[in-house]
Amino acid sequence: MTDLHTAAAPALLRRLPLNGLYPAKYRAAHGEEIAAVFADALQFADSRTALREWTALAAHAVRLRTRLSSRDPVGRILAGAAPFLLAGGAALSVVQLLIGALLPDRSANWVAGAAQTVPWVLALLCAAVGRWASARALVLMAVVTRTGIAVAALFHPATALTQYSELLGLWLVMGVLVLIAPPDAVDLSRRGRSWAIGSAVAIALPMSGIAVLWIGTFPEDYPNLVFPPVQQALLDLSTAWPALVLSLAYLARLARPNTDPLHTGGIALAVLPWTLTVVPPLYRSIPTDAHDLLRNAGVTFVLLATATTIGTLRRNSRRTRLAEPDGPRASDPTV
Repeated sequence: MTDLHTAAAPALLRRLPLNGLYPAKYRAAHGEEIAAVFADALQFADSRTALREWTALAAHAVRLRTRLSSRDPVGRILAGAAPFLLAGGAALSVVQLLIGALLPDRSANWVAGAAQTVPWVLALLCAAVGRWASARALVLMAVVTRTGIAVAALFHPATALTQYSELLGLWLVMGVLVLIAPPDAVDLSRRGRSWAIGSAVAIALPMSGIAVLWIGTFPEDYPNLVFPPVQQALLDLSTAWPALVLSLAYLARLARPNTDPLHTGGIALAVLPWTLTVVPPLYRSIPTDAHDLLRNAGVTFVLLATATTIGTLRRNSRRTRLAEPDGPRASDPTV
């Protein structure tokens, strides 16, 4: 097999394995091609570029070994989920940023929240212009930052940092799923990007609008607040709103006759993290009562089941209409 290393390669890369990371069958079939591509990439590359190329190939090898590549069903499901997971994370980030800016006790703690949420918003903007690698890097930054702040909150439980650690599980699930999705299978077409942006806007706008319900009150007063019935109904509805929006996106995609079933299943996967629905009015925590958790999980699964049923029926109906031969026209002399 052709030597992967060239004279221009940094000394570090000379000691890093690459071919051995690939599965044996894939290495036997494509090893020469991988070697040639890597050698060309390193020929005039500086250390940063060379390391980036090695990292990309190593990540591809790991995805093949773990069956998370674009050729594998699980990989394609994750690729279908990734834009909608990103959309949901960015939408919740916008809501939390807005709430933090509107709260009357806004302080330096808002900076800690912004450090964890702004990368998600920027990641969605990068995805909107087709720069998925930059989007993934920003999501990684957000995951690392949020994890670090959660660890810091363990050592300083009396600080306001703890208010940002309650949703750690939700953020980690969404972030990790985005990061492990095969980037070459993510739908970055104009339509795919429009779906992601539209989903984010549909989630963020109503939840942000509800924020006006608690302008002028202090966080410590929230447990004692009693909202009018209509406002309370809006707050209760907002807990399931992200799952509802993504379920509608899943239904619309499923109803298309020639849709990719694995990518479509990925949208359903993007709904599942929202079984841990965020609690208004701050959207910084999940329910702690077992009854509320079961109720919210039940609502999410009902939404998915309903979307699956309606979408499947509509798709089959459209396929039937497309398969039916055209009937004779009135102008046909044989009529």
